[in-house]
Amino acid sequence: MEKEKLEMYRGMLLEYRKRLTGDFEKALDSANEEFGMEVPDMNDEATRTMSRRLLMSIGDKSLDTLRQIEEALERIDDGEYGVCAECEALIPEGRLELVPFAIFCVRCQEQLEKE
Repeated sequence: MEKEKLEMYRGMLLEYRKRLTGDFEKALDSANEEFGMEVPDMNDEATRTMSRRLLMSIGDKSLDTLRQIEEALERIDDGEYGVCAECEALIPEGRLELVPFAIFCVRCQEQLEKE
């Protein structure tokens, strides 16, 4: 892949990481604020429990995406970015523009999802 394209994808990944870490920090601050308050009744406690589970789920997804972004940045540095980890075909640029941390081409991703 051309150096210009790699730098464009690196910039996209860094921006995505910055946005994601900012969103994660905001959610964490909000959770700390909400869960540090006294709970007046059982209905409020049930609502807090559901909110806590939702934030944990969002947090898990965010952390997974952050890990994928870091791995994509490493693949850029190693010269392996844009190559499918399964079949070693080039990942189409359209896919990388939508999901810059993609490690599989569309065909292999669909096959993995079927399994």
